[in-house]
Amino acid sequence: IIMDGPPAQSLGVEDVDDVILRARPRNANDPIVTRALLTRAVTSAALIVFLTLKVFSNELDDGQITRRDTTMTFMTFVNCDLFNAYACRSSERPFYELDLFSNPSFLWAVGGSILGQLAVVYFPPLQNVFQTEALSGGDMVYIVLLSSSVLMLDTLRKRYFARYCSDTAAAGRGVRGTGGPVGLGLLCRRFKRSSKGAEAEGESTDLTPRAVDLKKGKGSSNVRSRGAMAV
Repeated sequence: IIMDGPPAQSLGVEDVDDVILRARPRNANDPIVTRALLTRAVTSAALIVFLTLKVFSNELDDGQITRRDTTMTFMTFVNCDLFNAYACRSSERPFYELDLFSNPSFLWAVGGSILGQLAVVYFPPLQNVFQTEALSGGDMVYIVLLSSSVLMLDTLRKRYFARYCSDTAAAGRGVRGTGGPVGLGLLCRRFKRSSKGAEAEGESTDLTPRAVDLKKGKGSSNVRSRGAMAV
């Protein structure tokens, strides 16, 4: 909870994606938990559970649960969560298109989580509390490579299965006139035209015929001639 909470909270200050700003407005009746969101959550959770249990199964070949078994399982689970948090920074762009330094809060949160898990594994007082043991460099590389497969899954979803895993792509399939969302640009253009029409109509009804003629430039010669006669 300690290592997954801060990265998840830091996603709340992530910059708004340009794709979201250009997307069509959501229907007010659409559910918050959409089918695309459930698809992403279920597939990510399934992969993380599989990787965690696979590592635990491999370490349990001797039939006894040791500190090494629980440490390997713990590190795999935590690193899968961290990679999944990085993938969640954008619902449309894959991880290699994201700016690493655009969200300092996320970097601080992930950095704190990494320091925390290293302290749990390598700091003797915490080893006794959490029943862990130090891992070798090869074990750490194995865990990082295995956990990074979460990024591969996310890339596949965004590149090849966006139709099923992207809320923006699903909203883009809405049809005008059938209850689907309407483009924001179209709404702006319609509002602008209606405003101009109302303004023109108000001018024509509020002004007297003489004022309308003066506004259009008609009768200006009569005004000048009457001024000359007065002089």
